[in-house]
Amino acid sequence: MGNDEGCDKQKRVVFVTVGTTCFDALVRAVDSNIVKQALFAKGYTHLLIQMGRGSYLPTKSEGDGALAVDYFTFSSSIAAHLRSASLVISHAELIMYVVLVPNSVFCYRIHVD
Repeated sequence: MGNDEGCDKQKRVVFVTVGTTCFDALVRAVDSNIVKQALFAKGYTHLLIQMGRGSYLPTKSEGDGALAVDYFTFSSSIAAHLRSASLVISHAELIMYVVLVPNSVFCYRIHVD
């Protein structure tokens, strides 16, 4: 998704996943210019969309001063995409409970003079 050579901007990926469903409304929304411009303004550099069974095809882009966009339908595992993402956008069924847990350890160091 583009050549980052000579670019000092850190790669920040937004990963959108709909699983095995068809959720064209979500895919179309994140592919809109207003959302892509807002994500880029917030410092995100790449948008990767896992579109499942949907029929709407997002607009691919290499970036070049804007958000780089790519998509795919299915993958045997999305674990690597989840790990590399700075932001994950997904959906949850109405009967599903979602618990979000940050995968980080906060260390507090107290300096006493």
